[in-house]
Amino acid sequence: MVCAMNWDDLRFVLALSKAGSLARTAKILNVDHTTVGRRIESLEADLGVRLFTRTTTGYVPTAEAEQLLPDIRRVEESVLSLERGAHAQNDAVEGVVRVTSPETFGACYLSPRLAAFGQEHTSLTIELVAGGEILDLARREADVAVRFFRSRHDDLVVRRVAELTHALYASRAYLARRPVRSQADLRNHAILTSAPGRGVVEAVWVELITGGTRPTFVTNMTVALVEAACADAGIAVLPRYLGDREPKLQRIPMQGEPREVIWITVHRDMKQTRRVRAVLDFLSASIRQDKALLLGE
Repeated sequence: MVCAMNWDDLRFVLALSKAGSLARTAKILNVDHTTVGRRIESLEADLGVRLFTRTTTGYVPTAEAEQLLPDIRRVEESVLSLERGAHAQNDAVEGVVRVTSPETFGACYLSPRLAAFGQEHTSLTIELVAGGEILDLARREADVAVRFFRSRHDDLVVRRVAELTHALYASRAYLARRPVRSQADLRNHAILTSAPGRGVVEAVWVELITGGTRPTFVTNMTVALVEAACADAGIAVLPRYLGDREPKLQRIPMQGEPREVIWITVHRDMKQTRRVRAVLDFLSASIRQDKALLLGE
């Protein structure tokens, strides 16, 4: 007797093949880790093949699974395309639109603006996911992405909307005690900066203008740099839209203040959905209107 396969189990195979552990897979799929194990075992029973080998470092796809994965990915893409098409048929500005962005920009810039936009559209719910994780628009982990890098996937529509500038700041009390008269002075100061990584232009710039001086405080949270600078801990590199509005801080002008491009990204299957279109147009207009604020002009 041939058992009917549960097609929904396929997404558990794909997620586990990427994540490598039940716990990480469960987090991605928002289920309990025992559910992941049970669904994998169920599919293995239906197919009559072993899909994963458990090792000391996690779960590794078997040779049989490696042969099946390309077909499973095609099935997943077909299902996701069907879902996106169905959602795109909704012609009303209602429902949920999920926006993803970097943590600080989302919390400090986007959140008050998106919340106000939601007040104007009471049938619409805006979900803002602000953090370092890059959510997959093809899998509808988010509908709209505000990013500081350009996505290159063919199925994504990307719009360049503005730039923002970074600069050096310190508390007025700190600079009263230890003024900065030239770039060379920076080598003798406590430097507070972002953690180096992909696209962190401000961290690269600070290393350049300080001659490679070792920072005294490094964090991946820009709001933490604001608090540290306000506490007289040293000189921080901050986006102008944050540093300029903090009354305790004073900007230290330097040549070559770095800029980042702000990109708005959406999957092409969703861009004409009215609720998504409304959020896209609002974000584009709002960010462009704030050009002076973002550049510090």
